Amino acid sequence: MQPAAIAEAARLLAGVQRGEPRLVALPTGAQPATFAEAAAIQVAILAALGESAAGYKVAGVDPDSVMWGAVLGSRAKPSPAVFRAAAVPMLGVEPEIAFRLESEITAADRRVTLAEFDRLVSVVPAIEVVDTRFTSYERTPLLHRAADFMSNGGLVFGAPWIGVAPTELATLGVALHVGGRCVAEVSGGHPAGDPRLPALAFLRAPGRPDRLPRGTIITTGSYAGLHRARPGDRVVASFAGRGELTLSFEA
Repeated sequence: MQPAAIAEAARLLAGVQRGEPRLVALPTGAQPATFAEAAAIQVAILAALGESAAGYKVAGVDPDSVMWGAVLGSRAKPSPAVFRAAAVPMLGVEPEIAFRLESEITAADRRVTLAEFDRLVSVVPAIEVVDTRFTSYERTPLLHRAADFMSNGGLVFGAPWIGVAPTELATLGVALHVGGRCVAEVSGGHPAGDPRLPALAFLRAPGRPDRLPRGTIITTGSYAGLHRARPGDRVVASFAGRGELTLSFEA
């Protein structure tokens, strides 16, 4: 993509973030054809909004093909959290495990090992808020969603967990209640098996941001699939033996 096309896609997606109508699609001349182009649009959206990335949602375990979406600093909130339902009208929620960087990561750190990763991060529970700047989540092409922060609408996170073994993360019991209804109850079920693997792939990825500040949160995918709330709902994600996170969607 030419710089002007990246800027046009970013302008349109940033406009929706500011309250303009949602997009049916990106115009023909401003559509990403690769994830690298989608990532460049994300960077331009951050600049257009005057925002920084508090973290990233990631998917995939291969550094050469892992994908990520920035989490806006203004949309990363500690539990208990409140989001205006009108700001994230898709109202998607996913219970996840995330990792908070306890040291800055630079361009020179792309050879990090799994053992080094464990020393660099803290484990934090999370609820991802899923939203889209397009009129249809399901009918939007994957790379367009990727440009749109991989449909991230926000992130709710908890305090770091102490003494977490990899086996606990692989078999973790998670329950999700939405509006007083239990919509999911699982043991294990992370799409990668071990949630550390997508985060590690992101850190190793050739195209990831060169500098990741201390405190950056990397969230790694839902243990229980995608569920939708309604305006006014309270969402509770319970993590077996580790407590719970809460999120309310203000009508």
